[in-house]
Amino acid sequence: MKKKAFTLVEIILVVTILGILAAVVLPTFQNHATSAKESAAKTNLMTIRSQIELYKLQHNGYTPGYVSGTAGADPAVIERQLVGISRADGLSSTATVPTVALPYGPYLRKIPKNSFNNLSTISVVPLATAFASVANGTSSGWLYKVETGEFGINWTGTDSQGVAFSSY
Repeated sequence: MKKKAFTLVEIILVVTILGILAAVVLPTFQNHATSAKESAAKTNLMTIRSQIELYKLQHNGYTPGYVSGTAGADPAVIERQLVGISRADGLSSTATVPTVALPYGPYLRKIPKNSFNNLSTISVVPLATAFASVANGTSSGWLYKVETGEFGINWTGTDSQGVAFSSY
């Protein structure tokens, strides 16, 4: 009886061809993944920044983080002001349906995740400190200056175009 099967040489040849194809195709997919993360980060930043501007317009020029004209560094307050409802002096609630007492917001459904480290937390950065000097990629997803409303990504290095993530 003659058995039908692949020879060792045929199997080695197929495995070698598959290895070569993987070596050629894998870098292409990796570049697309990095490009997608960069694009997601830019889109999230654009959305958050536009909502901070809207918040500022509705709250007498104050950015999230101010309550009754006083700036605070509590990220929980900032998040509540963006994803909850608030009144003009910055007093806010985690509720998401505006009321007569708290007519503004919500501005975001939730704080988006940083596409590079998957964190959605916010770190408050002092006014005179550059984002590049505090970006570490691990302590939070986002960096925020209460006094100016500047919002940035907490990630180090540069993107595929050589632009520093801290300057996004």
